[in-house]
Amino acid sequence: MSLRRCVPIMLGGALVLSSCSAPPSNPDQKAAIVSAPAKRIESRLNGRAKVSSVSLTRLFELQQSDNVLLFDARPWIFYSLGHLPGAISLPKSNCDAQIIKNQAEIKSAIASNKPIVIYCTNMACPDARTVAMHFADFGYPCSTLLGGWESWKESGLPTE
Repeated sequence: MSLRRCVPIMLGGALVLSSCSAPPSNPDQKAAIVSAPAKRIESRLNGRAKVSSVSLTRLFELQQSDNVLLFDARPWIFYSLGHLPGAISLPKSNCDAQIIKNQAEIKSAIASNKPIVIYCTNMACPDARTVAMHFADFGYPCSTLLGGWESWKESGLPTE
């Protein structure tokens, strides 16, 4: 394989590996993150709503009946390459701002008893859970998809 073909493949692999990485384990890096001033979001309720999980089968039923509000927590580049039908991109990098931006739709879904489901790449990806905890901080109950995007795609279910 030529170098011209290897470089994009290696860059793509590095992006995949880093997109769902856990927080740094180095104490110095953690200290830098902790010491950074946190931006306060005024509309946050500081209440904790319930975060649960949903199976692939159950999400497919909800999605087919148009009875779910679906968010993709993966970085936008992955969302643009393919996502679950009807999913809204809401990457963890700016999820508080995106939650505020989508508040009307979120409140409407809750009022009509539509579950809110968030997914990421796979079981090892912490992004869906992180975003779900932010939803919970705003007082919005939600679920994460067990197995994420990979389980949906491997099952041969439709994608956009």
